[in-house]
Amino acid sequence: MSLRGFRTLVVCIPAACWVLTVLSCGHSPTAPTGRLVVYVSENGDGPAPGKKIEVVGTSPTRLTDENGIAVFIVPAGNQVVRAYEIGTPGPPPPFVEQSVEVQPSRTSRVAFNDCTLCVSPSP
Repeated sequence: MSLRGFRTLVVCIPAACWVLTVLSCGHSPTAPTGRLVVYVSENGDGPAPGKKIEVVGTSPTRLTDENGIAVFIVPAGNQVVRAYEIGTPGPPPPFVEQSVEVQPSRTSRVAFNDCTLCVSPSP
């Protein structure tokens, strides 16, 4: 290797490392997260197990447990929680949503009510 090639290598490697370091700063694996607890009740009376819950754009969906609860660890900030097959007055939508502000290292809560009495019977 010539001296000129060696000098180019010595300059390019540190420059490339610096660029990669700067670009990775916005994607830190230690970004702040919070705990999100979603509760679904049935007719406001008790838990609704087996309801599909999603935090839009983040973790995979979960089903509520026997206590009507689904727990997520999500990035801090504004999150949209989507619950599927939730009974509401009028024609049932495919899902209902709520926004929640998740605080770093804190537990945030969202509650949905599955109104099975509100769903109009199918013809």
